[in-house]
Amino acid sequence: TVIRPADGNETAGAYKYAVERSKNDSRPTFLAFSRQALPNLPNSSIENTLKGAYAVIECEDPDIILIGTGSEVSVCLDAAKELESAGTKVRVVSMPSTEIFREQPASYKDALLPKSAKKMSV
Repeated sequence: TVIRPADGNETAGAYKYAVERSKNDSRPTFLAFSRQALPNLPNSSIENTLKGAYAVIECEDPDIILIGTGSEVSVCLDAAKELESAGTKVRVVSMPSTEIFREQPASYKDALLPKSAKKMSV
């Protein structure tokens, strides 16, 4: 399992996942860190990291969903501000692990990334 955390809370969640996975399943986990200093994200937590992806900025009926991993989540947040100022409804999703996200129930995945919304991965 590969995990690319975007802040300190996601790093703690990634570490928790890695320790539990190695203890329970004896499987490796690769943690990919940024060398940049990154701010803590809104809504980031250990629990959200364990879902593999979650909304950093929530929006009902988004026009577009920006999906980022690691340091690119901050880029998505900056882009969302620009888009929102132009009247575009934006949801920003941090996806530290596609593998963990794929294991989530379909209802969670569909609610976070509805098929009706355009998506852009950074």
